[in-house]
Amino acid sequence: MNSVADMDRACSRTSGAHAEAAEFESPKWLEDGQRPLDWNGPTSRIFTKFRDEDIDRPIIAHFERVARQHRNRIGVTDSDTSLSFSQLWDGLSGLAEIIADDTEPEDLIGIALPTCSMFPIAILACLAAGRPFVVLDPHYPRKWLGRVLKDARPALIVGREDVLRAIEPTAPTARVIPLPGLPQPAQKGWRPTELGVDQPACVVVTSGTTGRPKCIVNSQRNLLQRVAQSVNAGHINAEDRFLTLASLSTIVGVRDTITALLAGASIHLLDPQRSGAREILNVIRSEAITILFAFPALLRSVIAHAEVRAGDGLRLVRVGGDTTLWSDIDQLRAWLAPQSAIQLIYAATEAPMMQWFVDDSSRTDDPRIPIGYPLPGNRLALIDEYGRNTRPGEVGELTVRSPYVSLGLWFEGHCVAGSIIESNDAPSSRVFRTGDLVRQRPDGLLERMGRKDRQVKIRGARVDLEGVEAALCQHPFVRDAAALARTNTADGGVTLVAYVCARQGASSKLLNDLEEFMRSAPPPMRPRCFYLTHKIPRLPSSKLDLRELRALDERNVQNERADVVAAVEARPASGDCIARTVAHVWQEVLNTPVRGPEDDFFEVGGDSLKAITFIVQIESALDLELPLTLINEAPKFAGFCQALREHRPSRYIPLVPLKPGKGLPSVFFIHGLGGNVAELFQMTRRVAYPGAIIGIQARGLTGQEPPHVRVEAMAAEYLKEIKALQPEGPYYLCGYSFGGLVAFEMAQRLWESGDAVGLVGLFDTTMSRLRWPLRAWLSIVRQRLVQFAAGVSAAPINTWPAAVRRGASSVRDRLRGYPKPREQDGPPRSRFLKAAPTCVLRVATSALIASARYRPGFYPGELTLFSPVDREPGLPSLQEIWCTHARALCVVETAGTHWTMLSGPNAESTAACLTQRLPVC
Repeated sequence: MNSVADMDRACSRTSGAHAEAAEFESPKWLEDGQRPLDWNGPTSRIFTKFRDEDIDRPIIAHFERVARQHRNRIGVTDSDTSLSFSQLWDGLSGLAEIIADDTEPEDLIGIALPTCSMFPIAILACLAAGRPFVVLDPHYPRKWLGRVLKDARPALIVGREDVLRAIEPTAPTARVIPLPGLPQPAQKGWRPTELGVDQPACVVVTSGTTGRPKCIVNSQRNLLQRVAQSVNAGHINAEDRFLTLASLSTIVGVRDTITALLAGASIHLLDPQRSGAREILNVIRSEAITILFAFPALLRSVIAHAEVRAGDGLRLVRVGGDTTLWSDIDQLRAWLAPQSAIQLIYAATEAPMMQWFVDDSSRTDDPRIPIGYPLPGNRLALIDEYGRNTRPGEVGELTVRSPYVSLGLWFEGHCVAGSIIESNDAPSSRVFRTGDLVRQRPDGLLERMGRKDRQVKIRGARVDLEGVEAALCQHPFVRDAAALARTNTADGGVTLVAYVCARQGASSKLLNDLEEFMRSAPPPMRPRCFYLTHKIPRLPSSKLDLRELRALDERNVQNERADVVAAVEARPASGDCIARTVAHVWQEVLNTPVRGPEDDFFEVGGDSLKAITFIVQIESALDLELPLTLINEAPKFAGFCQALREHRPSRYIPLVPLKPGKGLPSVFFIHGLGGNVAELFQMTRRVAYPGAIIGIQARGLTGQEPPHVRVEAMAAEYLKEIKALQPEGPYYLCGYSFGGLVAFEMAQRLWESGDAVGLVGLFDTTMSRLRWPLRAWLSIVRQRLVQFAAGVSAAPINTWPAAVRRGASSVRDRLRGYPKPREQDGPPRSRFLKAAPTCVLRVATSALIASARYRPGFYPGELTLFSPVDREPGLPSLQEIWCTHARALCVVETAGTHWTMLSGPNAESTAACLTQRLPVC
């Protein structure tokens, strides 16, 4: 599984039941600690190591020791204030005393502060009072904060008065404590309240899959392990000065604040959302910053504005959050002093996982940097979609087992497990499935290949795309929505874009309204671009077809520079009655307007059923009698309008171009049961074959000629038309469903006449059930009877008569050769019958008769059987049906079902399968 497409397919097959069943019974854990944390880092720098036993002591105990040791040293600065460690201790003690008096031991405390020196006082005061805390980002909209407060239910909110006024209406039950300045010290004799290192300590809010906040709970042990990793890898000591360009409401902001203070260093607090690149550069110089953390996108901006190289003092740059590129490292190397180190950190809010000091000798052709080596104390495993270990070098979902995994989620005032599970073989550890798709290189480095669940990092913040979609769908005029993280190939940056389907009655200004509507979401969740589409591409399971969505977005990127004025001028002229009528019906049937003369009916959402509806409505509107084949022959808007103007009495034209081409013999594709080739358009246009693809449609669709009632007669007439177009072989023949029988008969005749046959492709073609092997026929009858009996026995006895009638009707349909499609597989027959003209029904009936009469012979060549992976259960295999009718068989498995293998999200996959069976230039 080495490509994005492979990962998409793996993600789409993932089953919740399989995932639950895996339970990590015997995972192969990746080796940890193969290299020291400071490998390739500042190994010669003197520092005090953070020991394993230090993780067993509460944070406030560590800080009390540091505050006594460095009483007069500056610990925190911001743009206005500098506080010594002694002042920090006095302030947190007074605030902790107030918090402990006003709340109960398990109450959650909200912190609503801008980026300022009061922040470390507030979080340490909560821990000193024995209370967990949640940071409320004042930049987030009031509506979002209201949702956080509803789920988290803090008993008390500590903050600056202006921020508290903004959020207090959303939390009317919470008490508030304003912090106008440094709190007074606690009364003499005050001591911190003990908070166990494995109890909830810190709640960090991210966006969840439902569009609501997700409150992740970390213990002090979790936080202290991050501190230990930071100190021991970077050799951090009291001479260091931190600058962290991450929001204090993130796990990074909390981690770096605590790390700096417990190491006796100082931290400068700067709001990256309100500071420009030049201000950041000025702070780095004026505050003599030695350790900088930044997300890659922000780091690029800072370096781009740097007029001179960074001084020797900036010894360590730590990078994390988004995808980091080797080009980022090159820019950093050019900006930093030669002796400076670059550390890449890879972690989630739920768990720290890996890090490394970037070594240029590990560079490969991949523009992305490996994410690092496993951290000591963590066990990492790579598992497939069924919970099994992947083989070395293969891509798998990164799974973490560690005592440092988060405790779960904070919901309605309590900590619940959520997706975190207890480890069976290590009682003190928990297991977290990250959703990241990763593989390990032979040198031990891990490479991140993508996301399993579409969760992405945008400007350093974790955003779940399903949460964005859920937020969009809350708009009253949005019927469906899809969010996509568009990657800029030039710099690896990510742009969030949204595709929406409108409900009836939506305003023409819907996209502008949505941009305003999404201002209630946090900034990273706001799409930068909105697109209106007639249909969101989805798989049969109703999940997004990510491959189709990306293809759609790529087309939009390519077309964004198109001349909009030309498109407007190409719309139907006001005096053109035919064009206006066609445009009106086009929008009614396809739910999308005509944007230009080259709009193609089948490319903008048309299919065989919509083609019937479209022709019927055009006939009614213009009082014409039209052949159903007209839309096949002229699928583009301008061409169809011109065909209507030149309309003459219909005549049968068997050959319909599906895809242009030259240089190689054409591929001839025979129609299915209904005789129309419209159902072939989506797939055949995606076939990467230089030659043309010609569809063959049935006689009788125009209503002027009687349909064929024998396969042999069809084969004879179709071969006559083919040879008139292409006198010599090789001939490439394909047939869908019933059309495969005709293709088989044509191949036999060509062989007998000495013509070369290059391909005979049968797309899920089964002959009449009267011709099935007896064992196969009895097998499916037995299965139907068992299913029917089970359904009747499970139903109340008073419903049995109706069930028997329904079952009998179903059996009759199936024995007559009408397998009933599942609702998600395609349009139900009742809808088709209501829309289909009489001529279509006559053609379909004649084809059924022809199928029952046909006795296939023996073809002394090879048949290629295209078999959909989701064939109807109980049907005999295509090999079993055709094994006695050809010298050789080649079975090619395609996506979808019998009804969907040529259309929708499966069209491209099936086209690729066909391409592989055709010659190349």
